[in-house]
Amino acid sequence: MKNRATSMLALAGLFLVLAVAKVPGQTPTKVVVNVPFDFMAGKANLKAGTYSIRRLNGNALSIRSADGRTSAIVNAPLTIGSRDFKAGERLVFNRYGTEYFLSQVWLSVDSGRQLHTTGKEEKTATEFRITHNGAKPERVEVATTK
Repeated sequence: MKNRATSMLALAGLFLVLAVAKVPGQTPTKVVVNVPFDFMAGKANLKAGTYSIRRLNGNALSIRSADGRTSAIVNAPLTIGSRDFKAGERLVFNRYGTEYFLSQVWLSVDSGRQLHTTGKEEKTATEFRITHNGAKPERVEVATTK
C-alpha cells in the first residue's frame, strides 16, 4: 500500500512538472517584420524595410535586413510578459516626433524582451519633452509577418 501511494505521488509530481515546464520549441527564435519608417535599434540607425529578428544566446537579438546588407545586434536584457494574447508577435517603438527607437521585441504572444534606452534616446526624449510641453513618446507597434 505504501509503495503504491509513493508511486502515485511520484507520477502526479511528474505530470505537474511536465504541465508547467516551458518547452523551448514553443517560443520562436525568429520573426520577420516590415518596418515602414527609419529607426534606431541600440546604437544602430536602420532604414525602413523588411527585417528578420532572431534571438541569439542570452540577451542578444540580431536584426538583419531582408537583403542582408544591414544588420545590428542589440542587448535586450529584460524579459517582459503580457496577458494580451490578441496583441501577437510585434516590435514596439518609442516615437518622438519623427524619430523612432526600438523599445521591445515580442517573439511570442506572452513573452517579450525590453531594450534599455540609449543615450541618444534619452537626449531625444528630453528635447521632445521640452519642446512639446512635457509630452510623452507615442508607442508604435508593428506586427510581424512571420
